[in-house]
Amino acid sequence: MGKAMFEKALVPVNNSDLSARVAAKAAELVERGFVASVVLFSVWEADEIDYSKLFSTDKEAELKAAARAVLDQYQSQFIEASIAAQTVRVGGDPADLIIKAVEEGDYDLIIMGSRKLNKAQELLFGSVSDRVTRLVSVPILLIK
Repeated sequence: MGKAMFEKALVPVNNSDLSARVAAKAAELVERGFVASVVLFSVWEADEIDYSKLFSTDKEAELKAAARAVLDQYQSQFIEASIAAQTVRVGGDPADLIIKAVEEGDYDLIIMGSRKLNKAQELLFGSVSDRVTRLVSVPILLIK
């Protein structure tokens, strides 16, 4: 097929059915030659930790381990399909960290999920994909 259309895609994942579809689509795009390489990106949400509590380090370790398990799960699926995938695990706000990764990295595509939120839910909870879409300059493939 020749040179891939996209050299390096950022693929944010978590422990959801939607992320399973995102990872499957990313693998398909690599297999078809549209994407040369992927980076699986998992965020443990630091805002879930109350650092003033005695067991906050336990909670942080639990969240980090869960993010690592998600990355290991998807990376093993990529390995089974003979696709090399790098992994990145970070802590904080998912939208902020995805945007920062794209600004600081050499990504030319984001492949991510988009939950089906109505306008009220979006106002109350916010939408990571909506925020990322508005604030990055690289193409985004949204999977529903």
